[in-house]
Amino acid sequence: MKCIFIPFKVCYFQFIPMKTLTLLMLVLGLAWSGNGFAADVDYFGVIKLQQFYQTNASAPVLGSNGYSFQAFVNASSSFSVTNASVKPSNANPLRTLAPNSDGTIWRFEEAFASQALLDSAYPAGSGFSPVNYAVNMQTVNDGARSANLNFVLIFSLVSYPGTLQVQNWLAAQNIDHTADFTLTWNTPSVSFLPILQLVILDISSNVVYSTPAPFQPGALSGSSTQAIIPAFSLPPGTNLIGHLTVANLGTPNTNSYPGAIGVPALAKDTFFSIVTRPAPLTPHLETRPRSSGNFVLRVSGESNRWYHIQATTTFGAWTNLLTTNSVSGVFDYADPSSSSFPARFYRARTGQ
Repeated sequence: MKCIFIPFKVCYFQFIPMKTLTLLMLVLGLAWSGNGFAADVDYFGVIKLQQFYQTNASAPVLGSNGYSFQAFVNASSSFSVTNASVKPSNANPLRTLAPNSDGTIWRFEEAFASQALLDSAYPAGSGFSPVNYAVNMQTVNDGARSANLNFVLIFSLVSYPGTLQVQNWLAAQNIDHTADFTLTWNTPSVSFLPILQLVILDISSNVVYSTPAPFQPGALSGSSTQAIIPAFSLPPGTNLIGHLTVANLGTPNTNSYPGAIGVPALAKDTFFSIVTRPAPLTPHLETRPRSSGNFVLRVSGESNRWYHIQATTTFGAWTNLLTTNSVSGVFDYADPSSSSFPARFYRARTGQ
């Protein structure tokens, strides 16, 4: 598991096989930012997750032990929390959360082979009689704190969102990193408070690209069906891991622990491969016989790449003359303005 923080304590949520700590709910706290309190805990929550794998253009399938219950506490500073636990209001004993190495994330996770086993161990109850999950936190400055969370929103149980399936999976296995790429997926089935995010990791679980965190400018909505990955956002010639995560939120708890936000959610994550093409070869330029008095260039490069033909007279600034996506990788360009210059220099560049 790897969790990446930006300065205002938003956690980019990542779902990593065999270690699926889900911290996507932390970003919900931004909706209640500016409450004027400072606390030893920023966010805490409980999540029931289904993890899917998409290995080809067909529908995703559930992974082994692909169902899990997760609880987390995000401390506002290293070891401002000294211990934490979660306990359902049924007969189950409490679960102890364990800290990461710097004491900023406390977590508990338990995986199951089926939804029935997950629901048996961690039930939701009903809309009018929910099972409450007591999150207990011992803190350095705020003392002992406790808050209840449940999977209810407006007297109804929260439902799982739909399973996301990448629609252009084949194209995502051959991405030209020098051009924008639009990843598309099916329409998710979401409820009143949904969130959705795309995160792309390298094989070491480092984030190489993500859409903006939920509730931030440019973030995906719960009904989004595509995301544009800008040119040069991904490394060339690399096998990557994509995660499409969608969640339906229960009622947040903003009252039990002033300054901290508690969030329950039911979530699904689809894990899939992404492959980028190697970096493009340097295009080759050669002159061709003039055409109608115009200077003619031939560009030779790779197929299905974007090319720019540019010109200058001083080398101080270049003027773009042509942008094209060459299917064959070889094409000619006749400069209609060449006769207007006593001398002109040209270059070809790749990238959108």
